[in-house]
Amino acid sequence: MKILKRILFYLRLFPYFVSRNIQSKMSYNIDFFLGIIANIMRQSLGFIFIWVLFRNVPEIHGWNLYQMMFVYGMQAITLGLDEFLFAGTWSVSSLIQEGDLDRLLLRPVGPMFSIIASDVTFHGLGASLFGLVICIISLVKLKITLTAGMILFWIAAIVCGTLIYFSVNMICATLSFWVVESSSAMMLMQNISEFTKYPTSIYRAGLQILLTFIIPYAFTSYYPVAFLLGVSHSAFCWIGTFVAAFLSVLAAVAFWHFGLSKYQSAGG
Repeated sequence: MKILKRILFYLRLFPYFVSRNIQSKMSYNIDFFLGIIANIMRQSLGFIFIWVLFRNVPEIHGWNLYQMMFVYGMQAITLGLDEFLFAGTWSVSSLIQEGDLDRLLLRPVGPMFSIIASDVTFHGLGASLFGLVICIISLVKLKITLTAGMILFWIAAIVCGTLIYFSVNMICATLSFWVVESSSAMMLMQNISEFTKYPTSIYRAGLQILLTFIIPYAFTSYYPVAFLLGVSHSAFCWIGTFVAAFLSVLAAVAFWHFGLSKYQSAGG
């Protein structure tokens, strides 16, 4: 019961921190708009690649242009929301190296919450908006009308996908308790996430296993989209999405607390 109350407390507090960070960042209007525009342009390049590819072939492994566009858009939404809401995870390494983690340990809220709620990046918001537009266009072209239940599942899948990206990043960031710099591991995970712009089924078995059971990025786009668009009716697609998100968050929190238990204050 105490854990549930704590979670609800953080859920109520998190929007306040996000709002405050947004207000702070929006004071730099040029940076705000440039961040959004730059990411939209970057996402557009990948979209153009898909468009050109399908000018020559009608489908790839059973996926047509607009179905693949939806996967691409879903990845942009979830990864973008992670970058927008949880940018603070990238600061873990510097906080530990510079001894600023000691200051966070004195706050009434947990240090993990203080870190993840400490920053937002608008280029992530730009990616999410771009992805949402791509998904809506895809649904129109596919002539799919989402029911209320399908919309709820889509929203839940977006939340789950965002949490999976955050959790993997947090696990990598926690490595800072043992290594000097963890950003290289986070960058590696970001590069691996590029594979989820396209259906996981187009890859070889080894990569499918990696993206499903080891680094569960396939549940940020491919599996929920396959279920949502009716490409697959397997319960694994939707049940796996929720299970992967839950286990990812659980692993991230547990690993963080383990790392924190090994931390030695800069003051000795």
